[in-house]
Amino acid sequence: MTSQERKQKVKWLIRYRILENQIARLEAEKERWKSRAMNTVPAAQHFKYYDKDKEKDQKTLINMTRQELRQNNMSPVIVHGSNSFSMGDIVVEMCSIEEEIQSKIDQAKSIRFEIGKAIDLVEDERLQLILYYKYVDGMYLEEICVKLKYSYRHVQRLHEEAIEKMSYNVI
Repeated sequence: MTSQERKQKVKWLIRYRILENQIARLEAEKERWKSRAMNTVPAAQHFKYYDKDKEKDQKTLINMTRQELRQNNMSPVIVHGSNSFSMGDIVVEMCSIEEEIQSKIDQAKSIRFEIGKAIDLVEDERLQLILYYKYVDGMYLEEICVKLKYSYRHVQRLHEEAIEKMSYNVI
């Protein structure tokens, strides 16, 4: 098997993991939109300011805490909403993301089925297991070593053998 053929097989196999990562990213984005919808905007804060030069205000300034003095020296703080999205905009965006997630899930199911058929054509069950762990479950070779209780080098060899034995015509 040439290096180019191997790359094509691996690229074909990792499509499922890529879709899984895309789905996870979309779900995180949906959660961000959900948190925007749940975000409550605090009321605007206004501080009463005192003038050092006015005799009447000097008595008040003496009795103030450090934090109150600091607030007195700051510019007025007015808190506005964090974004200009209406609840309707947020719902529409979340629905669109949900549709995209469902589309990716359907696509992932189809690709997972194709990959499963290709892996099942490999005769050795150990090799099948390594391919499933690597390309369906998304495990690293190090994790596969621990799970199968093989050395890293042995799992590398088995992985290479599995890729080589996988039917290329299925792809």
